[in-house]
Amino acid sequence: MQALNILCGIVRVKCVALLLGTAGVGLFAIFNSAQMLLATTQLNLRSSAVRDIAKANSHSSSSSSTRQLDEAIGNVRRWGWLLGWIGTAVTLISAPLFSLYTFGDLSSTPEFMLLAIAILLMAASAGEQAIMQGTDRLKHLAASSAWGMAAGLAVSIPLIYFLRMRSIVPVVISYAITQYIAILCLRRRPAKPAVPISLRRLWQQGSPMLRLGSYMTIAAILKEVINYVFIAFLNWSGGTDEVGIYQSGYTIVVRYMGVIFTAVTIEFYTRLASLNAYPSRQITALRHELFILTCIITPLLIMILPLSPFAVRLLYSSEFTGVTPYMTCALPGMLLHALPICISYLILARGDGRIYVTVEALHSLLSLALSITGYRLGGLAGLGAAFTADNAAYAVIMLWVFMRRYRGTIPSRLAAIYLLSITAVSLTAAACM
Repeated sequence: MQALNILCGIVRVKCVALLLGTAGVGLFAIFNSAQMLLATTQLNLRSSAVRDIAKANSHSSSSSSTRQLDEAIGNVRRWGWLLGWIGTAVTLISAPLFSLYTFGDLSSTPEFMLLAIAILLMAASAGEQAIMQGTDRLKHLAASSAWGMAAGLAVSIPLIYFLRMRSIVPVVISYAITQYIAILCLRRRPAKPAVPISLRRLWQQGSPMLRLGSYMTIAAILKEVINYVFIAFLNWSGGTDEVGIYQSGYTIVVRYMGVIFTAVTIEFYTRLASLNAYPSRQITALRHELFILTCIITPLLIMILPLSPFAVRLLYSSEFTGVTPYMTCALPGMLLHALPICISYLILARGDGRIYVTVEALHSLLSLALSITGYRLGGLAGLGAAFTADNAAYAVIMLWVFMRRYRGTIPSRLAAIYLLSITAVSLTAAACM
């Protein structure tokens, strides 16, 4: 699934880069940032619901437990649509503010208002994806994501070719539509129709899930606001072309490399949630996950670093080669990201929302400060170094939480392997400067 997603993303970005140039890539970054910020109205249903579904699914051997699982699934679906309509209203109301802050006038208000369609369908899709993941229907989850991405690409290429700059928002919407249709075809169908329930009962059933999701949403809102603020700062400081060049490097470093984390950890989070009654087994699972991520990410980074200029020309065009210094300095940060992402899933599986939002808020503020400082001091190369420094600080913070809150430890052998891998990737990056 992740390989196909990467391929579809490469083709789409290549089309945007060739047909629309750096300005088009920059506009895509702006509207995608706005979409991700508005999607926080979903209260992170995609992740918070997995914990409840996985818990109900782990005890679904008896008929009563099966009814409990069906009830939990119906609850998640109802909340998905309810939060989707709330997000739609927020999008329509805030569209003029997005246009005014981003472009200095209200001319782009209709484009931001159209994002409401994507926000509604994303919320409905998030609920179905959480159900698939929580019930271990990973093949269906992979298939729906892959088919949705492929269909979205098939629709977006003609839009980009014929509409050019006007295609940006329609492309964003088309991906949300095709993703929801694919999920609708493969979703889990209940044995019997869901019984209507009152809003009070719906709130009682969903409040634990929404409580955790609210904490996650606070962290996500802060992260997306800070990301949007930095994109706007970069647009103001260097122009739309600079945003496009930066976004191309960020996409390769975070999006394309990040799918490795998604592929490896999607089952990990469900397994952690089902092991809440066995804390020691959760710690063991976390150590195994860190070892697997280290073994996968390290050789990939060592191979990609020398090929960064070629990768930029292949994925985009020679117009984007100025982003290579950013990639060289930022790629080591992806290996540093392996430790905190494993610990963050443990925090979510335990339901410790306050700890999660505190750590993520601190990380987001630190990231903004380092990014602005790095860009002012060293341009795109300084921005890449700030990304690596930010992930190093994030790892230290998460490790402290892991040891103090959960009494967890990293075995000396695993720590040595992790540090040796970081050293090898850092030396490779230094040799490629």
